[in-house]
Amino acid sequence: MNKWEKIRADYPVTSKCVYLFTNGGGPVSTPFVQHAHRLLTELSEKGREVMPAWDNSSNEVRSLVARMVHAQPHEIAFVINTAHAMTMLYGMFPKDYEIITMRDEFPTSFVGWLHNGFTIRFVDSNDIGHISLEDIASQITPATRMLITSHVMFKTGFRQDLKAIGELCRQHNIIHIVDATQSFGVNPIDVQEYNIDILIFHGYKWVTAGYGAGAMYVSQKILAQYPPTLMSWYNVEYETSDFQSVKDYSHFTPRKDAGVFEPGTPPYINIQLLGHALQYLEQIGIADIDDYIQSLISYLAQQAAAHNIPLLTAYPEAHRSAIQRLDITPEQYARAVQRNIVARYKNNQLTVALNFYNNREDIDRLLEAIA
Repeated sequence: MNKWEKIRADYPVTSKCVYLFTNGGGPVSTPFVQHAHRLLTELSEKGREVMPAWDNSSNEVRSLVARMVHAQPHEIAFVINTAHAMTMLYGMFPKDYEIITMRDEFPTSFVGWLHNGFTIRFVDSNDIGHISLEDIASQITPATRMLITSHVMFKTGFRQDLKAIGELCRQHNIIHIVDATQSFGVNPIDVQEYNIDILIFHGYKWVTAGYGAGAMYVSQKILAQYPPTLMSWYNVEYETSDFQSVKDYSHFTPRKDAGVFEPGTPPYINIQLLGHALQYLEQIGIADIDDYIQSLISYLAQQAAAHNIPLLTAYPEAHRSAIQRLDITPEQYARAVQRNIVARYKNNQLTVALNFYNNREDIDRLLEAIA
């Protein structure tokens, strides 16, 4: 049994069906379930006494996230999901900061900003979903101060060149905000190399960490220049670090690190489960996962061509992601469902979302069903 077969064996869903729906939500592994059981058992046996150790564990996860994105632990905050993170950003920036984002974005990237009175300029993709750097640059005006993009577009699977976009933002003094939910765990990300100011991801897709935990990187430069406005009891500092010894809770100062985005008691179990999933990925190696999935994408392209099935995501390799799309009929999709293949199908497009627990046999079974 090779490395990838051992990983596949950790995911029970792979023995139940051909699971190609990670873009909608990833399964969790057997070790993950076992760890969740240990945490809940500990809570049932110790109650409130778990908190000191769980505080330490959460900080270890914070350091792990920082290491994975090439940041510092004090620049990492835990969030419930991407929308939760975005809502905490609206009040930080002046309303006259014009924003550029992509027409193909998930609504999280723009709905709240529009509702809060920001002006947004949208960048369109071409007929196959490709977004050019030149088209992004053409939308920049003297008022442009922020650029929000997903690393991977949720509908098309187009992967942005974050390094090139980051350099464009550097040249024009634009704040670079990235939603990495559709790529984190699959593609390596370096916030320093890519000049990313804010990075957000939710762990329920490619990270396979279940629902309810993600993380946000906020650079120290942004923290210093644009302090958040959302304050509560947990993201401020009092006269002493011993909360029970504070004499007057009305005297406080906001935290200076990314912990300022954590206003209340942390979801300790979700954070530790996120950490467990990230450790699993780190042991495999994100670069190895990226290479493995790229090999599956190439195999899918070859086999789709051999079966005369149009591949709609024939992007250059630098823009290929784990989200691939095939043009098939409703009748073909019905045959896939009959063969116990789980994937999203909309508008005659089958989305094939590949993760490290998939293999060539999954692709063969899919194409045999729809050919």
